[in-house]
Amino acid sequence: MKSNVKPVKPGKLPGCLVWGMTLFSLSMTAHAWAPNAKDRAAAINAGDFTAYNGQLAAWLKQQVPADPAQITKEKMLTLLKDPVFVAALAERQFIGKVWDQPDLGGYAKADPKNKAFLTWVMSNGKIMDEVLLTRTPTENAGRYDNSWSINAIVLDNWKQICEAYPEAREGVYLRLAIATVLRPPGTGNVGVGMAKVQSTPLARFGNYLKAHKNHELMPSFDSLTAWEMTHVVSSGASDADLAWAREALNSWNPGFRKNENIVGMASQMQYQGSQIPYNNMSCVFSGGGKCGPRSSFGVFINQAFGIPATGVAQPAHAAVAFRDKDGNWQVALGKSWGVSKLADRAMMSGGEFLERVKERKTNAFANVEHLRWLASALTDKAQIKAVMDSMPAVADASKDAIAPFQPSPAVAAADKPVVKPAPPAKLAPGVMHFEAGEYVSMGGISGYGPGVAAEDSFTGGKQIHFGAMSQAAWVGYKVKVPKTGVYELTATLAAMNWGQRLYARSFGAMYPVKAAMASDVYRQQEALGPKMAIDQDLGTRWAMNLGKEQGWIELDLGEPKEISKMIIDERSWERVSRYRVEYKAGDEWKVLFEGTDIGECKKEFPPVTTQNVRLSLLDGKSPTGGPTIWDISVGKVFDGTGWLEAEAAPDRSGCWNATKPLDIYMVEGTQMLWLCAPPQRGLSMKSFELKPKSAKP
Repeated sequence: MKSNVKPVKPGKLPGCLVWGMTLFSLSMTAHAWAPNAKDRAAAINAGDFTAYNGQLAAWLKQQVPADPAQITKEKMLTLLKDPVFVAALAERQFIGKVWDQPDLGGYAKADPKNKAFLTWVMSNGKIMDEVLLTRTPTENAGRYDNSWSINAIVLDNWKQICEAYPEAREGVYLRLAIATVLRPPGTGNVGVGMAKVQSTPLARFGNYLKAHKNHELMPSFDSLTAWEMTHVVSSGASDADLAWAREALNSWNPGFRKNENIVGMASQMQYQGSQIPYNNMSCVFSGGGKCGPRSSFGVFINQAFGIPATGVAQPAHAAVAFRDKDGNWQVALGKSWGVSKLADRAMMSGGEFLERVKERKTNAFANVEHLRWLASALTDKAQIKAVMDSMPAVADASKDAIAPFQPSPAVAAADKPVVKPAPPAKLAPGVMHFEAGEYVSMGGISGYGPGVAAEDSFTGGKQIHFGAMSQAAWVGYKVKVPKTGVYELTATLAAMNWGQRLYARSFGAMYPVKAAMASDVYRQQEALGPKMAIDQDLGTRWAMNLGKEQGWIELDLGEPKEISKMIIDERSWERVSRYRVEYKAGDEWKVLFEGTDIGECKKEFPPVTTQNVRLSLLDGKSPTGGPTIWDISVGKVFDGTGWLEAEAAPDRSGCWNATKPLDIYMVEGTQMLWLCAPPQRGLSMKSFELKPKSAKP
């Protein structure tokens, strides 16, 4: 490991050591005094640490060989393994580092509760050590300078957290509290969509405590050190946005939780100049953005789930760095660490950052800092130099040992939501409720987008996710309709971008078709033949060969019937630029209507009686040709069709929201209701409902 310890020139000491040399040295025999609760309590009660601090310095000096030649690597390592010695080091460093109005003594005098809080903190060397090591700068320059400090406001914020949340005094919540007061909200890198008024440490702690207890954070959160947690809680986003992010991802696509791939959600942002203001993080995702907004969102979405993250500056670019579930820091949405600098850490190079992270995982970091604290407690220049000179050897000897107080790695935990039943729906009389997982048909065209999948829902049961930019994806449900008529269809959807929707289609009102024939079939495959466009199944289609732009499909109703309605579904693959629909009257074909684009065509025309209807494709708009028609239906009453709009308030995008009602005609008996997704940015469905409205079509 590359040493981060700079040599001390003879006759010159770091500025941080000067204050230690000015402390008076008590004249006492070896081991005449040792750190004890009685003297500590007296100092706290008096609000005066001068004498107690001098006793600590004298005691620490007694542990160090008077002869500088005896200050060896072996001697220092022996001292650093003594918990009493390390606790005394931490206590003296703690007293010296707390400053401002008031200083530690003034803070103790200000309130009896402050005294009780200090007694708890200063009686536990491990807690003080964790605080001090967490606060120690990451970059070498800041560590060597050692001029950093801890504002007394930190103690007050910490006390507030412990008073409000007793569980903050131990374990993961103790580390969370330490991190939150040392790097409060807004002290990390700040980008677009961040809060204009920052949260308080108390509110930020409560936000993550609640999320942790609700099992919303990633499993690796339990294995984070307090220092790693500072890269979580320092987010400049609002607490409301952090809560929104967890609800949105858990609703919209919990698959990102697998392998803790939370940063993958940032890659779903559209790379574009946003057309909407960045008022919050929901707007950032919905509006999209280029490298800056994507980096800001990438940092934010990781932090929302308890994953340490920070912005990364690269040449003419911004990226995101995050800690993966194995404890290694990665770069996403950009190039490698070799061209990266940490945006919020004095532009530290990526290489140095990785070295310092590696060091913090071992005893090397703590041991070097403990020796630095020890040097500041000494008054003899020769002793000080010997201690400082021992640092490289001590660091090298400690680099393979696990750091003190390093939490155990996270135990194996589910990467996906715990499977549990969906909560029962409360329904009004006559309303039919369907869970998304109750489908009977599902599919998408292989090779044309991610299609559709059923996933375990974070809120229980299953949900359906239509993948981003899927060209053709569908899901079908069998519905037992009690009475023919119009029903209000509503669905519970989650969409990250505004304007997303699902196409709904029922069958049963229009005529069944006896047979169909066509001018051309893709590679003569029966599964893509003309009968697939008349089978009342939106998962099947008629397709022509590539290179073909003209062709026709003819329907045979079996007997003459009056028709005045027609639906043609070209869905997604809109390759037809001009078409004509005709009906057969005797031996003559007559035109019913013509058009330029099909898409989802729903046409009404004056009634005619016929047995045969023909759709002619006259021209195409795809360079490859090869039109596809999913369905053709004719009759006197339209089947139920329409669009379910996944609209939501700006701060609710991605979360479960009920759509506005869509009137859809259903026929008595068992029939299929189909839901299809056009190419868009991914959409999830939790459930849908049908409510009787009218008997009229």
